[in-house]
Amino acid sequence: MNYKLINRLDPIGYLGLTLVGFIMPEVTYRIFLFDFSAVMADNQALIIRSIGIPIYFAAMAFFLLGGNAENGKQLNLIRYSGGLGMIAFAVFTDFNGFFLFGLLEISLAIVTGKSINKEEEGSSSFATEE
Repeated sequence: MNYKLINRLDPIGYLGLTLVGFIMPEVTYRIFLFDFSAVMADNQALIIRSIGIPIYFAAMAFFLLGGNAENGKQLNLIRYSGGLGMIAFAVFTDFNGFFLFGLLEISLAIVTGKSINKEEEGSSSFATEE
């Protein structure tokens, strides 16, 4: 997969999760816990909605900055560190869904890194042929 496509689709997924979190926080709560039978208390709706603001900001940054290879490399650093942070958060809390989000982000960083390297190798070999 092309890194440009991944850097567009991944944030759209998180923006969708944020929108669902604002409209139906109980669904997002169940996704975060990775327990679809969980019941959310009234005060937890505010927590779920407040998590949506930084997710929205990060997703928009990825969406706007993910179009070229140099920004893609920097976004991969954020993906690696964010993925490790999500995994650590999942280990120390009950939010098991963050473990899957962390694994997803690390795997996306690996895939986009390989895509960027292939594109750079292709463009450098094209430049040397001229």
